[in-house]
Amino acid sequence: MALIPDTIKRLLITAAVACLSTACASAAYDTPNSLGVMPLMPPTPIWLGAIGSSSAAPIAGAAAVAPSQVPGWNHVMLSLDNTTAGGIYTWSLRTGTCASQGGVVGPADRYSRFAIHADGSGAAEAVIPTLLSPTDSYVVVATPVSASSAPSACANLARTSM
Repeated sequence: MALIPDTIKRLLITAAVACLSTACASAAYDTPNSLGVMPLMPPTPIWLGAIGSSSAAPIAGAAAVAPSQVPGWNHVMLSLDNTTAGGIYTWSLRTGTCASQGGVVGPADRYSRFAIHADGSGAAEAVIPTLLSPTDSYVVVATPVSASSAPSACANLARTSM
């Protein structure tokens, strides 16, 4: 059985907390039905993906999108490991796949640059005022700012529910 890297565990825990927070804030499920029984909570959709890179030494990491506490907004998270220390990355959630990337989802200025720590890890988060369509494909892309030896990273996202 393969072990789950700490980065993916952290993203899953963060996504679960965000989903539970969103579920608790939902007013549609606060009232018992005519039998006096509280209805079951609907599954919360989230999007998850493992990082792949364009280099011989693969970058590890994960990306996730979960509903935000603000209705109609999404919380986008990215975590990278095993990359070049000191690198600066730009990143975004896009439509499409790693092989065929589309436009940025939500306002581009929501995605701040982030730095890679001395241990080769880095992370970024953004909250965007956009709901994702369950029929579309999405990808999280991270690209180094300079033309250094730092590789690009990409995660195709798959829709799941908690």
